[in-house]
Amino acid sequence: MAYICGVPRAQAMLLPECVEDFVGPNNPVRVIEAFVEGLDLAQLGFPLVDEGLPGAPSYDPKMLLKLFIYGYLNRLRSSRELEKAAYRNLEVIWLLRRLTPDHWTINAFRRAHRTRFQGVFREFNVLCGKLELFSKELVAIDGTFLKGVNNPARNFTKAKVEKLLKEIDERTERYLATLETADQETADQEAEGQGLGAVGGTKQGPAQPLRAQLEQLQKERQEYAALLADLRAEPGRQLSLTDPESRLLHKGSQSVVGYNAQIAVEGEHHLIVAQEVTRDSNDTQQLAPMAEAACAALELASLIALGDGGFYNLAQIQRCEAQGIVTYVPAPKPAHAAGDGTYPDTSFRFEAETDSFHCPQGHELSRHKDTRQPGGLRKVYYNTKACRHCPVREACTKGAYRRITVHEHAATAEAVRARMQQKPEIFARRKGLVEHCFGTLKFWMGHAAFLTRGLEMVRGEFSLSCLGYNLRRVLNLVSVPTLLAALRGEMVPKTVVQGA
Repeated sequence: MAYICGVPRAQAMLLPECVEDFVGPNNPVRVIEAFVEGLDLAQLGFPLVDEGLPGAPSYDPKMLLKLFIYGYLNRLRSSRELEKAAYRNLEVIWLLRRLTPDHWTINAFRRAHRTRFQGVFREFNVLCGKLELFSKELVAIDGTFLKGVNNPARNFTKAKVEKLLKEIDERTERYLATLETADQETADQEAEGQGLGAVGGTKQGPAQPLRAQLEQLQKERQEYAALLADLRAEPGRQLSLTDPESRLLHKGSQSVVGYNAQIAVEGEHHLIVAQEVTRDSNDTQQLAPMAEAACAALELASLIALGDGGFYNLAQIQRCEAQGIVTYVPAPKPAHAAGDGTYPDTSFRFEAETDSFHCPQGHELSRHKDTRQPGGLRKVYYNTKACRHCPVREACTKGAYRRITVHEHAATAEAVRARMQQKPEIFARRKGLVEHCFGTLKFWMGHAAFLTRGLEMVRGEFSLSCLGYNLRRVLNLVSVPTLLAALRGEMVPKTVVQGA
């Protein structure tokens, strides 16, 4: 039977292949080439080396930037994997023009330019804006925890170290008791006149390993005591030994030693318009910064911003309202002060003229000392005298008197609640927008954990991942020739989405 056979490996070619033959005209790698070649690296902060300087020449930063964009587009994030690709991947060979940088050079480039990848991400978004791929209507904002290069066992809090010290002390007491018993048994054997061999065997048997374990415990105790002294110096501090800037983050049942990654996604094509990485354990301080960054990226004066309940912070919402950003964020369920729910806060009538509340029994609750909390100022209203003799006090409160606490931005909270009730379909779009992006980043592009250490390094790494995500989305929406035409500055049709 005849089969299709390949060309003999030793056969010489009359017309040898050139590198250009490796990549077709519609290959996406040509978009990376055109995009990076069109960047002004000096304006983005990349230092350029003048010709004629002494020493061996360095790699062109554009070449290494192309390599990283290609890698994050194709799930090759490790510097060693990128080094391998430079030798055996035909697209990378074409892109780098047969350059083969080693993994040390590749990693050094990422470290040296970690703060500049954010600017490269923004430059690609400028291209998306020219292609009119961004929705000018709304953005969905969300955050997720991404694991850092730090094992949870090497992350310490004050409570954790105190618990470890307590366990060491308990184990030490048990070992000391066991050692005392072994020494007593040895003394009893000597008193009975047993041979020296038997006595020596007893000492080398149970006693010697116990003494070694005790020495190890004492060494560990000294190390943990030093950690505890550092942690007590600053309340709420954490110590991560591998990546000092990573933090232990909690959200429900999720617990990760790493970072909190934030994205803002536009509402038409699920493209990321703004991204950031923080060390905050929750999202309560991220709504306004992310919404403002989205407005700046889209060059808008006003915008609709969607966020889940973790973003609910009235001070942040008020800041958005002042910037013309309309927010849709669900408020947490109110905790009724009433013992059986007979008199919720809504049953108390507010009078603006007297700045007081009137309870269902007709008594006035006047305003007393306000409280300043992280979320903003709280106004406190109560009437101890009226509550003391009130016949329905037990149905109204579990305490000695009923307190009404009102946030300084209560009017803003009411406006958000009304919007959520009037247009629930707008908020319903949030999950399908932003959750899709995180799912793609984590499970398709493989960015469930960072490969680098330090806040600046992970920010640069996340910028490359978001750039790779946006580039993949645009390649699915727009043809390669159209993208190349846009990168050359040519006029493109207003409707460029494939299939439109």
